Amino acid sequence: MSFFEELRRRNVVKVGVAYLVGSWILVQVADILFDAIGTPEWVMQTMLVFLGIGLFVALFFAWAFELTPEGIKRESEVDRSQSITPQTGKKLNNTILVLMALAIAYLLFDKFSRPDPATTLAVDGASTAQQQDADTAADSSPAKQSIAVLPFDNRSNLEEDQFFTDGIHDDLLTTIARIGSMKVISRTSVMEYKGTTKKIPEIAKELGVAHILEGGIQRSGNQVRINVQLIDAGTDEHLWAEIFDRELTAENLFAIQSEISQKIAGALQTALSPDEVKRINTMPTDNLAAYEAYMRGRQLMATRTTANLALARQDFREAVELDPDFALAWVGLADAVNLQSSYGAIRVQDTFELREEAIQRALEIDPELGEAIVSKASLHADRNEIAEAEAAYKRAIELNPNYATAYMWYGGLLSNSISRTEEWVDLTRKAAELDPRSAIINSSLAGAFAYQGMFSRAEQLYKKNIELNPGFAQGIRVLGDFYVFNLGQIDKGIEYHTRSIQADPGSIFGLGIMVMNLVELGDFENAKVYRQKLADINEEFWMLGWADLTIAHGKNNSAGVEEAWNWLRPRVPPGLSFINEFAGLMRLAYGDPREAREILVQSSPGWLERNEWAQLIDRAPDMACVTAWTLAQTGDEELGLALLDQALAFVERMPTYVEHADNWKIEVCYLAVGNTDKAMQIIETQLAHNHLFWWKTYHQLPMYEAVRFEPRYQEIRTEVERRLAEQREKVAQMNLGTGP
Repeated sequence: MSFFEELRRRNVVKVGVAYLVGSWILVQVADILFDAIGTPEWVMQTMLVFLGIGLFVALFFAWAFELTPEGIKRESEVDRSQSITPQTGKKLNNTILVLMALAIAYLLFDKFSRPDPATTLAVDGASTAQQQDADTAADSSPAKQSIAVLPFDNRSNLEEDQFFTDGIHDDLLTTIARIGSMKVISRTSVMEYKGTTKKIPEIAKELGVAHILEGGIQRSGNQVRINVQLIDAGTDEHLWAEIFDRELTAENLFAIQSEISQKIAGALQTALSPDEVKRINTMPTDNLAAYEAYMRGRQLMATRTTANLALARQDFREAVELDPDFALAWVGLADAVNLQSSYGAIRVQDTFELREEAIQRALEIDPELGEAIVSKASLHADRNEIAEAEAAYKRAIELNPNYATAYMWYGGLLSNSISRTEEWVDLTRKAAELDPRSAIINSSLAGAFAYQGMFSRAEQLYKKNIELNPGFAQGIRVLGDFYVFNLGQIDKGIEYHTRSIQADPGSIFGLGIMVMNLVELGDFENAKVYRQKLADINEEFWMLGWADLTIAHGKNNSAGVEEAWNWLRPRVPPGLSFINEFAGLMRLAYGDPREAREILVQSSPGWLERNEWAQLIDRAPDMACVTAWTLAQTGDEELGLALLDQALAFVERMPTYVEHADNWKIEVCYLAVGNTDKAMQIIETQLAHNHLFWWKTYHQLPMYEAVRFEPRYQEIRTEVERRLAEQREKVAQMNLGTGP
């Protein structure tokens, strides 16, 4: 008998297989248990060593001994004719099969019970892979060439010198940020560390930087002392420190900032290009009074309140009057006016001339001033010159890669394109990386998450932002918007909108949104109260007509809708196409498709040009389907059906761009082509997701006649009305009529 045949006869091979499979199962179980109880690694290593030794022991015993009815005997003592190795072999076969079954069951459990990081969606719509990317980014070590400049101490202890101290700090940050190879944290993120008792390593970890610059400023008469020290956050050791005693002139201040910037670059081993050296050494103004006015304006503008924006505008105007060649002050003036149209009662079209003049003046002084090019990009965007705006943002980022506002506003430009949502998120994340504690940027990032359908991440960031900035009116308002538009919690949104108005009573947009929310719940009494607050601020501002239009529509008052629209129509700002679209929906709901067509096409003439459809559909696929249906009903059937086909093709791809595609009211597309089953599935999903806002406006459209009397639809409608009534009761307990 050969050696291998003898191994088989003595069941040595089967014993080895059974031992290996059993050991593998034991190791898997031990791994889970050891991990749960926190066992040191050496325990598992020791176990593996003993199991390895045990294999040879098992094989030796299988060869040298045999199991008999009388017990274990040496193989040489067993009569071959009396041997029961065949029966033992069968038992080993059964044992191996059982162990193999257990092993396979474990493998299947391990594969299917754990989420697949490449495909599994988190609850809020973010992929696990995306979450891991974010976690990795958050936990990664900061780049060596990264720095945060903490607020400088006002060593003169005079309150009037605080603006001066903060302004020097702000301007130094701007100068250092011109070094493209360095990551520089923006001002808003470092200001919360003013007067902090936190240790340098802790601050650096929170801001994601490797170095910290701190210092103080003392002004006395016509002299100024600036002392600074650069600290390695990892070791908490000083890398460089210096005290500057100079005469207080604009020229000296900028020379000090230039010297500090170059010393920091040297300490961080950052090579400066000739262009960077030139920009660092550029003196923006030689007029100290103009410089101080500019610094005040910058700090006031950062608050984003209507009152402070007006004051900031005055300060920037003063700065350019004192020094007409102060390019950054011209940019500040343009930006302040721009923001007044976003936060106050100034029509955006009324800002164009002044902004263009200020931006042009800044670029004549410095053609490569990144801040001015960002302002120009924003002006292009407000004029709906999208291609020009995008090109300008890219150029600005190239010139000033540390300018967080450029990334944020560029991301906002892409918010009108569903297919580019991921780019929007990435750009805003970059802005947040440069300015991680900025209330404005974090609001924008949360908005990008919400747009993408990542609701839990958005809500978490919104709330965290309010915790860090409890008085920031816009941050409070946009959380209210989130609850209304994404979660259908209109009552909760109203609660936050009320708080927002308390923080900034002059916010005409906050008041307008309150009217819209109250009408959605059928609370017309309080809607009129907030409508009057709008009128008290500006009786000619377009938002007042929007409020009247909303109230009239909520009451099914077609004559009131027509009157409000006639007043509003000539006042609609460019770029706010949703107002015209809303009016078009109303005309369609009241049975006037020709008037609806006129409004929709006048708002976006591209609906009649096939080569412009892709961009329009990407912005608002639901309106594409409504417009297509309207065109088909008013004599352009071929054009309407072609638009509908293209819009439907995009709608089918929407889940690859955003979660909660049902929140876009895309059922109108399927109703327009007669696919009522698909439409009802989407409507049911909307109810499950509690997407209730603008329910009435859409469900009055004639396309819904195809399902309006179906029992499934009637049940959904009853439930929606119940939920809205329940929220209306909660709002009634808020005593809004006596509010701000």
